[in-house]
Amino acid sequence: MIAGQGIALALSVMARDDLAAGRLVSLFPEICFESALAYYVVYRKECANLPRLKAFRDWLFEASGR
Repeated sequence: MIAGQGIALALSVMARDDLAAGRLVSLFPEICFESALAYYVVYRKECANLPRLKAFRDWLFEASGR
């Protein structure tokens, strides 16, 4: 999140400007969901290796059926 509060799920339309400006970073920029409805996980670059971030990512993938 912009204030350094962790990670967030957001619609791309809500995060687009902040991603473009570099205020947010996409967790997995190489992943693109072929859906009108999708989840995006964004985080600060220095948080990429946090165990809780990995745990959340793993949970999200499991919950979304990936």
